[in-house]
Amino acid sequence: MHWFCKPSPEHRTHHLHLVVPGSEAWNEELAFRDALRAEPETARAYEELKRRLADEHIHDREAYTAAKTEFVESVLARVL
Repeated sequence: MHWFCKPSPEHRTHHLHLVVPGSEAWNEELAFRDALRAEPETARAYEELKRRLADEHIHDREAYTAAKTEFVESVLARVL
C-alpha cells in the first residue's frame, strides 16, 4: 500500500491510500465498507467511535488511527 498526504506528513489535512486491486488490503477495505453499508448499527457505532476518538486525539493522528484498530479488526473478523 502507498499513501499520499497534503500538505505534509507533519500536518495532514488530506490523505489518500492506494492499494493493489485484489490484494489483502483491497479485500479488507471493501469488506469493511460493505459491512458498514449492510449494518446500520455497525455504521452508527463506528461513527460514534470516530467522533469520540477525534475529540480525544485531536492533535495525534497516529493515536486516533491506532485507537480505531480494534473495532475495524473485530468487524473484519466477523465478515471475512
